[in-house]
Amino acid sequence: MKWISPLNKFPSKKSSTTPSKAIFKESLMPFKMTLFFLILLIFGCSSTPVKNNVSEVTPVSKTNEEQVVSKSTNKALPSSYKEISFPEFTYVAPHPKEYRVQLDDSITGYVVVDRSLPLISFSMFFKEATIPSNIKETAALELLSPMFRRGGSSDISANALDDSLEFISASVHGGLGSYYSKISIDCLSKNFEEMLSLSKSVFTKPGFDEKQLEIQKTSYITAYKRRFDNPASILSALRSKVNYASSPRLWNPTVEEYQSVSKKDLEQFGKTKFSANRIVFALAGDIEKDSALVLLKKYFADWKKSSKRDLTPSILLLKKPGVYAVEKDITQANISMNQPFVKRPHPDYYPTAVASFILGGGSFSSRLTSKIRTEEGLAYSIYSHAGNDFNDTALTTIALQTKAESAFYAIQLIIQEIEKLSKEGPSAEELELAKKTLIESLPSMFDSPSSIASIFAADEIVGKSKDHYLEYVKAINAVTPEQIKAMTAKYFDPQKMTISIVGPKKSWDKFENVTIIPIQDLYFR
Repeated sequence: MKWISPLNKFPSKKSSTTPSKAIFKESLMPFKMTLFFLILLIFGCSSTPVKNNVSEVTPVSKTNEEQVVSKSTNKALPSSYKEISFPEFTYVAPHPKEYRVQLDDSITGYVVVDRSLPLISFSMFFKEATIPSNIKETAALELLSPMFRRGGSSDISANALDDSLEFISASVHGGLGSYYSKISIDCLSKNFEEMLSLSKSVFTKPGFDEKQLEIQKTSYITAYKRRFDNPASILSALRSKVNYASSPRLWNPTVEEYQSVSKKDLEQFGKTKFSANRIVFALAGDIEKDSALVLLKKYFADWKKSSKRDLTPSILLLKKPGVYAVEKDITQANISMNQPFVKRPHPDYYPTAVASFILGGGSFSSRLTSKIRTEEGLAYSIYSHAGNDFNDTALTTIALQTKAESAFYAIQLIIQEIEKLSKEGPSAEELELAKKTLIESLPSMFDSPSSIASIFAADEIVGKSKDHYLEYVKAINAVTPEQIKAMTAKYFDPQKMTISIVGPKKSWDKFENVTIIPIQDLYFR
């Protein structure tokens, strides 16, 4: 088939014009076009206007101009956006009692109905600890989490499980933690009952497919070998090393220990996981509540309980302030300043959270960002944070990246800002902005039915008060300038901080006493 140029949509018959005549005609084309545009230009510039049916645009009269000006200066309209007032923010977070249900003494949950889409989100939190008793168990317990899902079950092979989930556009995941385990299901509402059956098979009768086990071992070994490629990973390991005492919860497996894990090891550790001793679930989506509860009672009816009750050991803090460094040949210094904080609930938490927002947690409105980034241009990102933990004692943090040559100077500026806030306190505007921002962040937490159900389920597992979010607003609003000064001095005290630095030697050469930690000594054993 002959290709037809889009410029010649309808091909003509074969021309009988001789080549010389054709060339002559083509040479006249530019001349004709030039002549056409010249005539058009002369015609357009002529003194006699061309009459047409389009009405002429009436020029704005002086009266109209005066009217426009008078509107812009109308006293009823603010001259600046800063003068615009808004109604007082009155958001009230949902309360857990509106959604809580109880199936039996050990199983409770939160149900949020949403019929807008044919989707269901279902999560189960199991109150149980996953702690290795010796260093050799650590690798097996790490591999156990992905292998529940990837290893199939006694009822369905690993490959068939993948195909089944893909076919119905569903997902199921499970994970083990120091304080609780979790199973999550996301699916279409019409497949929910099928997914319950499938998940029960996967997590109560795991198959631990050996081919999948080798794949997971390879993945974990690769991650282990690349663990120090990224400065952020090194800084995280260094921060843990200088702040926490060794604990089974912090042990790190080696390549040899990953390689030695067998299917038998997984079967041994897996049989006591996801037990029904204490379960809190979260169900949200396109459901009929009563029917769903009947279905869940049937689902949990024969879920086995375990007699094994592992206790989670607390992680002890070293409390050894100082400057610690890991040398790495990079241009930036990665810095983290940390101090022991509190375990929640604690009366110091909310005042410190507000103080941290003013110091460095409030992005461009915070003092550290204004000083270190905006004024001095020393860092692209700098922030502070007050740790929020209901299980262990948390840390306060100030973290940044800066040029290696600027590290010492940046830290001195941070210390100056800490001292300034602890002595002078915040301005009225800073305190008001911090309170408003922290309180007005609540709606974004509860932005979907699944978020509401999951938050309340997780809160019950960790032991938060039923009125937690009402207390949150009251506690934030009650913070005073004097508390800001006191909490800044108490929990952002440079004399009690560890300063962790990852970078070249010039990052810390101006400090008097620095403890250099070899990179291979960062992991816990």
